[in-house]
Amino acid sequence: MQKAKITVSGVSRNSEGVSRLETVNTGTFTEKNGYCYARYEEAEASGMSGTTTTVKWNSSQVSLIRHGAYEMQQEFAEGGTYAGDYRTPYLMIPLETKTKKVRIKKLPYGWKIQLEYDLAYGATDMNRIMTTILVDLRER
Repeated sequence: MQKAKITVSGVSRNSEGVSRLETVNTGTFTEKNGYCYARYEEAEASGMSGTTTTVKWNSSQVSLIRHGAYEMQQEFAEGGTYAGDYRTPYLMIPLETKTKKVRIKKLPYGWKIQLEYDLAYGATDMNRIMTTILVDLRER
């Protein structure tokens, strides 16, 4: 396991407009059985304090897994649809993810993952989300 700087940035579009989010986290990276794993603790500023997030990927698919105060699993494979639940300390929200694009690129200093997907949760309208996850393995 090695230290990693994990930057997650995203743009969400729906009928109400556009929102942007970026978080920078210190975590770990490891490779095992053909998969890569980046793991970090959610910061208090994310609103998910007490939650560990793991990003797991191979050459064609990505999983986003949260454990702790907030529980969720999303799967991303180009053209695929995944249904699951987002569990908070207060309620459970059904999710449906329809993946449009998955791009995974090995960089000289780490990895870059780009996802484009439609997300429906609860009774809200569809959100088109574009997320970039940058796993930087350079020594700090």
